[in-house]
Amino acid sequence: MPAPAMGGQQDAAFVRAVHRADVQGLRAIAVLLVVAFHAGLGVSGGFVGVDVFFVVSGFVITQMLWREC
Repeated sequence: MPAPAMGGQQDAAFVRAVHRADVQGLRAIAVLLVVAFHAGLGVSGGFVGVDVFFVVSGFVITQMLWREC
């Protein structure tokens, strides 16, 4: 069942409250590690970036589902 529609200002406030810049930053670092590994920039263990990305993404998705309930 979809959430009821809110007004424009309420939508923006909800998105700001839900957005976690720290978590998005971790995801960005993980992506950069993978890109650096595949670009041959001397970063070893690019698989760690993939693992971190999936763990953080799972955290984000779980938070979203938890709020829905």
